[in-house]
Amino acid sequence: MKRILVVDDEPNVRTVLTMLLEDDGYEVLTAENGERAMSAIDDGPDLDLVITDLKMPGADGLALLRHLKQAGREVPLVMITAYGSIEKAVEAMKGGAADFITKPFNKDVIRHVVHKLLKAEDLRKENDLLRQACPVPGVIAHSAGMREIVELVEKVAGAPSAVLILGESGAGKEVIARAIHAKTAEKKKGDFSVPFVSISCPAVPDTLIESELFGYRKGAFTGASQNFSGKISQARGGVLFLDEIAEIPLPTQAKLLRFIEEKVFEPLGSTAKTKVDARIICATNKDLDVLVREGKFREDLYYRINTITIRVPPLRERRQDILPLAEHFLRHYSMTLGKLPGGFAGQVKDALCAYSWPGNVRELRNVIERAVVLSSTDVITAESLPRQMLGSAAGEQAGADNKIEQMERTMLLDVMRRNGGNVSSAARELGISRDTLRYRIRKYGIDVG
Repeated sequence: MKRILVVDDEPNVRTVLTMLLEDDGYEVLTAENGERAMSAIDDGPDLDLVITDLKMPGADGLALLRHLKQAGREVPLVMITAYGSIEKAVEAMKGGAADFITKPFNKDVIRHVVHKLLKAEDLRKENDLLRQACPVPGVIAHSAGMREIVELVEKVAGAPSAVLILGESGAGKEVIARAIHAKTAEKKKGDFSVPFVSISCPAVPDTLIESELFGYRKGAFTGASQNFSGKISQARGGVLFLDEIAEIPLPTQAKLLRFIEEKVFEPLGSTAKTKVDARIICATNKDLDVLVREGKFREDLYYRINTITIRVPPLRERRQDILPLAEHFLRHYSMTLGKLPGGFAGQVKDALCAYSWPGNVRELRNVIERAVVLSSTDVITAESLPRQMLGSAAGEQAGADNKIEQMERTMLLDVMRRNGGNVSSAARELGISRDTLRYRIRKYGIDVG
């Protein structure tokens, strides 16, 4: 529940605003002057919004705004006053007020302003969380393996070298490629006009992959009714990301190699050379060493694209990232679908961490989206998860229980042997009653002779 502080020296105004905001589901605190409001800010619970009168005896609304800033509290503040001159409005907005409304106020206007500001504040907090969790844009890295990748992304961002990203399907290879692109743009003082052009090689038929990459001229083949620039030309000055490069047929590999080495190519139907400076980032879930030995991938191309190699571990090998990723997707889909991101029930967290995630991060994202859609409460419960995930968690627990039982049976056998099968002596050594020991003996089928 969002918490709003209402500050006004007029009791009727405080009452009306309190009733209005509480009807909309907000928790409302009140203060009759600036001094009490400052105490509430310093010593009270966290606030999501402050609505204050501008003109009050003692500390006025502007003083309260300055106090918020000095205290380092990033809480949006709305000025509301009967003295709604343009000069005062400009002064308040320059001082950092989020909005300015005059008395007598319209209830719908109040509702609209509050809703708008709280939604914007949610987005700001979401971005802050992302910046904390993502040292490079888009990459959530809590595990040691992903932190190493983040360091590598930082290093390669400023270089033009080719990068080969390896990893299972859904592990986040394109996320890493986009992170390199974003970090490069950041180093260029935020020049995000640098293009990032992606092509999924398996999605393009072998007969069309060459024209998709290099483009063509009108009349180059049947159906070529106009010129097409191609993905390489579109990536001029930026990044060309070739996803699943192992699927490119050998004849096209030769032409791609020439472009990577010389930065020139000839579109289909043209003899004129086209020069394009674009960084190449490739990705694959295949073992290129094996494909090279089998003659299915050019060795010279392999060496040209893997100047720098980044291996993205599967999600099952970086379990420290599972819950942070899940919470990120929960916030994202909750905001997208207009729901409150209430978190996960304990059983859900156990299931998420126990599951093997054969589809990696892509599967996790889909599971969380499904859970947000199906959940009837703010907190995601086990009922919103796919059955196979609950089975995985139960299976993990059952496996742990079996190991404990095996250890207990082995211990009982050792004690019974030491005591020559005498139940009373064994019970005394174990510090349990004879009846309890007899129950354990029957449970584990131990032959006491």
